[in-house]
Amino acid sequence: MAARLSASLERHRAAEAQRSDLITAVSHDLRTPLAGLRAMVEAIDDGVVDDVATVRRYVAEMRGAVDSLVVLVDDLFELVQLDAGAIGAESERARLDDVVRSAVAACDAQAAEKGLALETKLNGAAAARCSPRITRVIQNLLQNAIRHTPADGSVRVEARQAGDRIEVVVADSGEGIEPAALERVFDPFWRGDAARSSEGAGLGLALAKRIVEALGGSIVVESEPTRGSRFAIVLPEAP
Repeated sequence: MAARLSASLERHRAAEAQRSDLITAVSHDLRTPLAGLRAMVEAIDDGVVDDVATVRRYVAEMRGAVDSLVVLVDDLFELVQLDAGAIGAESERARLDDVVRSAVAACDAQAAEKGLALETKLNGAAAARCSPRITRVIQNLLQNAIRHTPADGSVRVEARQAGDRIEVVVADSGEGIEPAALERVFDPFWRGDAARSSEGAGLGLALAKRIVEALGGSIVVESEPTRGSRFAIVLPEAP
């Protein structure tokens, strides 16, 4: 009984620590764009900034801040709403090539901005069927890969089918992940830099993991600093 009580208390402490970390992370990710928006709005409203060129630049920056807030709120809502039972019961299906094509198309602009080409190789798995939600998973993995890969690097999506299982891999030749950080990459709001200065809210990989596991699959990462990362999804083929 004492052992069970001790284990229960330890789980409670861990949950409270995680909750505190999440609140701190959300507060930071909300405060930064809101502070920028407030400063720019006040500068325009007080007449500190009134020339057309600067006002237009401020408006563009304000739009970017609003877009960041929208993405954060949407990701938070989806993370909270994800229910393994509900996802598993969904009947909508899509071909893997359509899913990959949609994910790549959503990331083309981001890749082009960095001068990266997105490569795809489906190895005969194009007609395999899966949940359309895998589009979001691959898109999140691609965005993460693009963010951490320099302009002279590569980002690719590969797939293969083995029996009733589908494997999809998103690999890059980017900066890689430190060994000590590998176990935390799927934690909500976790980002590799202690100052949380990197782009994104730190929810993309957490969402990807929850979706994949809700569909009865698994996702793992292999990475070495300066040698890139490899995220592999294994899923049962949808009926």
